[in-house]
Amino acid sequence: MTQDSDIEELLKVAQQIMTAAGCASLITIDESGLPSSRPVRTFPDDEYARIIIPTDQASRKTQHVRSNPNTVLSYVDAPTRGYVTVIGEAVLNDHLEDKKAVWIDPFSAFWPDGPQSENYLLIEVKPKRIEMRSYTQSVAENPTRWTPVTLERTASGWQQVG
Repeated sequence: MTQDSDIEELLKVAQQIMTAAGCASLITIDESGLPSSRPVRTFPDDEYARIIIPTDQASRKTQHVRSNPNTVLSYVDAPTRGYVTVIGEAVLNDHLEDKKAVWIDPFSAFWPDGPQSENYLLIEVKPKRIEMRSYTQSVAENPTRWTPVTLERTASGWQQVG
């Protein structure tokens, strides 16, 4: 696959890397303007319109998103040397239907009342840009500029740039 590859195929590769990674590093900006990173479980939708992150109302990441919605999610699949970086804007989502849709039993350790727990909240990242590499799937940087394969969301959908 090259920089001119089919968008759908690139999104499939991104999904495979994200799934293989198991979790992502969520990078937010703290009140001092410094980046803050932590591992998170994510639930992307099929069209990459949003990526859901379960969290707590009192978490630092919630406070950071309230102050500055700019976020980065970084997924690494070490065995294949593949990565996906998602750059986007985050919003807080307290809709019960969405909370139920991503609920899994291990969350009960944090929110014993289930999806309707008062402190259970979702961060919804709306991707604007996806950068990726996967040598095993022939998705690689431009060898002369060391730039990743990059997709940007436009009004008409995802477009490859660079």
